[in-house]
Amino acid sequence: MTRNGGGLRVTRQEWIKYGALFLLAVVAFGVAGIALMGPRSPNEPSAALRVSPPTATAAATATPSSAPTATATATATASATATASASRLGIKLPAKPVLLVLGDSYTAGVGASPADQGWAYLVAGSLGYPTNIDGVPGTGFAWGGGPQGDRNLEYGVRLQKIAGNKAFVPNILILQGGQNDALITNPDQITTATTQTIESARRFWPGVQVVVLGPSAPQPFAGQLGAANSAVRAGAEAAGAPFIDAVGAGWFTGTNSPRFNFDGAHPNTAGHAYLAEKFLESWATLVR
Repeated sequence: MTRNGGGLRVTRQEWIKYGALFLLAVVAFGVAGIALMGPRSPNEPSAALRVSPPTATAAATATPSSAPTATATATATASATATASASRLGIKLPAKPVLLVLGDSYTAGVGASPADQGWAYLVAGSLGYPTNIDGVPGTGFAWGGGPQGDRNLEYGVRLQKIAGNKAFVPNILILQGGQNDALITNPDQITTATTQTIESARRFWPGVQVVVLGPSAPQPFAGQLGAANSAVRAGAEAAGAPFIDAVGAGWFTGTNSPRFNFDGAHPNTAGHAYLAEKFLESWATLVR
C-alpha cells in the first residue's frame, strides 16, 4: 500500500491478498455456523427445548416412558377400585337400633353347645341391640323346609308372620342362609326369592336396613354351595342390599374346617364363634 498525493493507493497484489483473506473469513464463519447447527454426537445431551402437550408431559413426568402400558393399566385399576369402593353398599345405623336376625339352622344355633352360643346370639350380644332371633332348620329364601321344601317356612313367609306382631318393629334385619336353597336346581328361583324377601321386609317395616349373610359351611360342604351363593348374592344386589360373601371370601377352608366342623354340615361351638367373629369384621365395614 502506498500514498499518492496524500491519499492511499492499493496495489493489485494487495487487492488480491485482501480479497483472499475476506473469502477465508466468510468460509470460516460458515463452517462454524454449520457445526453449531448440525447434529450432535449420540452421547451428547441436547440443549434444545421441546414443548409437549400437557397430557403427554404429565404422563412422562409420572412414569418412565418405557412402560406406558403398565401405567395405563395401573391407573385404570386404581380408578376401578376407587369407584367400586365409593359405590359399595352399606347401612346407616338408626339412632336406636332394633335387630332381627332371620335364617336357618345356623341362626338357630345348631351345632353349638348350648344353642345360645350360636353365631346369631354371639353377634346380638356383641352389638348390644334389642334383638329377636328367628332360626328354623332346613329353610331358605326359596326352600320352605322339609324333605320336599313344602313346609311353607320360606323367609318371606316368616317375615310376614313376624310383621303381624306390632309390638316388635325392627329397623335392622340380617338375613342369613342359602345352604338349603342349594337343593333347588333353578338358580333364578333363588335369586327372585331373595329379592322378594328383601323387598317384602321393606314394605313391612319402612326404612328397615337389610344385610344378607350368604351361605357358609365347613369344607367340604362349602364347596357345594357356589351356585346357591351366586344366586343369593344376585338377589341381594338386585334389591340393593349389602351382601356378605362367606363362601367367596373363603371363611371356611380345608385347613380350618376340621377345627370348626360339627357334623359335616354345621359348625361346632368354636365354628359358630368364628362365624360370629368374621361377620362382625364385615359388619364394621358396612356400618356408617
